[in-house]
Amino acid sequence: MTLFRTLRDLMTFSKSETCLCMVVSEQEGADIYVNDQFTGYFTPHAIKVPRNTEVKVTLKHLAHFDHTAYIKSGHHLSYYHCQLTRVPLRLVSNEDHYPFSI
Repeated sequence: MTLFRTLRDLMTFSKSETCLCMVVSEQEGADIYVNDQFTGYFTPHAIKVPRNTEVKVTLKHLAHFDHTAYIKSGHHLSYYHCQLTRVPLRLVSNEDHYPFSI
């Protein structure tokens, strides 16, 4: 996350070609991928994205389906929130189920 020590730092950032997007998911700890590249960050986290350019953001979390969104923002700070869909649980048994004995 970007911290601004002085007002000059903030003003310089606001003229830059990037903006911050806060990515949040209901299930914390999802991996954040931007344009299919792992960012090294987990939700919730602010990421830098190019201003006025559409980027593909994918969230991946254990036992949940991957969630993909396309984000485009011209603002200095934007916010993206989603709820990941859980993969249905199936019970699997190693036993054979025969109606008769062999």
